[in-house]
Amino acid sequence: MSSIGGYSMVKKEHILIPKPRSAFILVRCSNCNAERVVYSHSSMSIRCRQCNSLLVRNTGGKAIIYGVEVNRFA
Repeated sequence: MSSIGGYSMVKKEHILIPKPRSAFILVRCSNCNAERVVYSHSSMSIRCRQCNSLLVRNTGGKAIIYGVEVNRFA
């Protein structure tokens, strides 16, 4: 498979397949350093399980991340 821009190309049929823009993200709380896996386009606000501070706020599209992004799982 080869890639062109943000697309992968299937060799046999030369069909462009778009790569997803969303991913799961490992977020660390800035207050207590607890980690939690969240979705980058989350449809609900997510709070820390230990200190109840806001980690992710939904916007109707890409979520706003208030914690520290540790890792992105694509």
